[in-house]
Amino acid sequence: MRISSVVSFAVFVLVFVLSRETTRRALAEWVELEGVVLWGASFAASLALAALASGAVLHIARLLRRD
Repeated sequence: MRISSVVSFAVFVLVFVLSRETTRRALAEWVELEGVVLWGASFAASLALAALASGAVLHIARLLRRD
């Protein structure tokens, strides 16, 4: 297993956990969602942010290995 995979997973979990409350608050204010819909939308938004951050780590690791 490559270290970049482990770092990528750690970044995914960290970004997901840290962005949950922020995305929930932002969605509640921006589109006035409530209940299960708010939970689902903030969950999906946090997953998307975490996936982007994780993918960025993997892409940077791949670019650095090419040299």
